[in-house]
Amino acid sequence: MSIVKQGAIDTSYMPALSGVRFLAIMHIFCFHLWVIFAMPKEEQVKTLLSDMAQLPATLQTFLANGWMSTSFFFLLSGFILAFIYWAPDGRLAVPKQQFWLLRMTRIYPIHIVLVLLTIPLTVGYQISQGTSVPLLISSALATLTLTQAWYPGWVPVWSWPTWTISALVFLYVLMPFLMPRLAALSRRNMIILLAALPILSLIPTCIYALYFPVGAKPEQFWQIFVGSTPVFWVAHFVAGMLLSRIWSLSKFNSVSISDCHNKFAWGDLAFIAVIALGCIPDIVEPYKYFLRHGLMMPLYMLIIVDLARGKGLLARLLSFRLMGFLGETGFSIFIWQNMVMIICWIAVMVSPMTGSHQFKWALLGIVILGILSAYGFEKPFSRWLRRRYLKAVTD
Repeated sequence: MSIVKQGAIDTSYMPALSGVRFLAIMHIFCFHLWVIFAMPKEEQVKTLLSDMAQLPATLQTFLANGWMSTSFFFLLSGFILAFIYWAPDGRLAVPKQQFWLLRMTRIYPIHIVLVLLTIPLTVGYQISQGTSVPLLISSALATLTLTQAWYPGWVPVWSWPTWTISALVFLYVLMPFLMPRLAALSRRNMIILLAALPILSLIPTCIYALYFPVGAKPEQFWQIFVGSTPVFWVAHFVAGMLLSRIWSLSKFNSVSISDCHNKFAWGDLAFIAVIALGCIPDIVEPYKYFLRHGLMMPLYMLIIVDLARGKGLLARLLSFRLMGFLGETGFSIFIWQNMVMIICWIAVMVSPMTGSHQFKWALLGIVILGILSAYGFEKPFSRWLRRRYLKAVTD
């Protein structure tokens, strides 16, 4: 059974991967909500997201460990883009300018709109916290252009969650140049490189751990530097690309989905292991960076390969059309996260009682906004931009 027809670019090729992308992004969103809930707050907003305290303790722990899913997102992004665009000759299947335009027209329009809405809503708060005017201006420009992940001081000012998209933009730029170099490797060398990438990815964390060992007081600047700098995520992205190449999982091949005669797969066991790790309470620094930046990568690789091949129980559970539909809202959810959190903040200042229901409404709200944004604005506007400008770019 072929996933896609030869030569077609279709985002429904692997619904299980689209579904798991949605779950991973929602896990990250819940983590961001948890950070706000658990942080020290002023009296006027002390009820913010207070209904999270009513969640079972194990679920609270799992949400507090949502940082784990960030590495999965980068790995999966590399795999999906390699599946679609890595041609048999080892190069990008479309012109570089076309590839970049396709990526940017989906992300930038709605992102810019939301940043321009966010600035007037939060500039007063930023000034009250002592943020300098030069930092406000420079971080606003960096956030608008999605380059804020390159300097830790810019990341938390206007739209903290979109540092992920900022890093991904860099990986988009890099990908066409990586493809021919990786394709020139033999399959054996690809496998060796894939095995080495989790270790290489841990180098920044090892250096961080020397300066901030267990028990040391961490500094936010260096936390953000280790966690958000785009070049530190190249290993995960390349690992995702190599998974596609090594296992010949590509829209250019006749890729077959398993008939799922096997009730269970290695990817299912890896998924269970990830859930178990996510339920470990009080993971302190720098251990959580070791987990996120390398140690969990092999588990995520197993999950991605088996989901792509349709093997195992998890693949069957995530292959419903609804999961593919929700998976397409992933970027929208990332971009809308900050606005949803601002709305929660404003609502509890107006009426403290709203905090007792905010977590539930935030989850529902981000999904609705993601659907409306992706299917009502981003995709149509992106198609219009491509029709208008793509021919000029490719001529």
